[in-house]
Amino acid sequence: MLDSKVETIPTQARDLCRPRTMRTLLRQVDLRLSRKLGQHLLADPGVLRAIMRHIQRADHDLILEIGPGLGSLTVCLAAVAQRVVTVEIDARMLAVLDATLAFNTNVETVHEDAVAFDPYPYFGEEPYLLAANLPYSVATPVLRRLAAHPAGPQRMVVMLQREVAERICAAPGDMSYLSLLIQAYAEPQHLFSIPAQAFFPPPKVDSAVLEVVKRPQPYFPAEAVDDVLRLARAGFSQRRKQVHNSVRSLLRIDDDHMRWLLAEVGIAPQCRPQELSLDEWLALYQVVQADGLLIGG
Repeated sequence: MLDSKVETIPTQARDLCRPRTMRTLLRQVDLRLSRKLGQHLLADPGVLRAIMRHIQRADHDLILEIGPGLGSLTVCLAAVAQRVVTVEIDARMLAVLDATLAFNTNVETVHEDAVAFDPYPYFGEEPYLLAANLPYSVATPVLRRLAAHPAGPQRMVVMLQREVAERICAAPGDMSYLSLLIQAYAEPQHLFSIPAQAFFPPPKVDSAVLEVVKRPQPYFPAEAVDDVLRLARAGFSQRRKQVHNSVRSLLRIDDDHMRWLLAEVGIAPQCRPQELSLDEWLALYQVVQADGLLIGG
């Protein structure tokens, strides 16, 4: 179990949040931060402490970190966990991490693209937590993959673009395919927002921290998950269209047939995909299946 007695972040972590320290470390390896890679480093120790308060509520000894930057969060994780695996795509940043994490023998750094990272070789079937400052460019594919991955984390505490966080936590009326996909496998909760000024250099948008807890079983029956999501993806592919138009194209049926299917599950034909709940997508799948229709791949 993580050490719940740790109430303050290590001095080294506070130092790594200082822009002056950041500039010195980056200069030593001749590294310029890349906006393309979303390299905005956390520069607020208060935010770091707030993140750690939520992480320390976990009961996992193993932690996966994505996007360690200069290692400020990594140092905090190493102080409370048995083992930390941190994934960094930028080989130049690894040179800095080698120095900042030199005395943290329970940290393993992996040079890999987080979008393609397979956690199974590192954690097997052991429960673990994901802690991450996800670059905006990869936040969506990383969360999609890890939420659905059989060896995905049981819990995630992640920083990401506030707009993406809002989409993930959305309720019917504002749903997107991303929120449906994440919520099919996990329960997301907005913890707190972070202003752009808390990062170095400041990004153009604010961020948010989410907690995402994996469901014991997917919301949809195991045998139906892929087809329900395929049905929903067709609906959201034409978000401005009404459900009866976007889904009808996938099923290759006429308008009257589609309206009948919707009426069977109490969905108004003028509804748009963002208005439907997970239960309604499941009900629509079930009536489509009962009608003998094929949901194409």
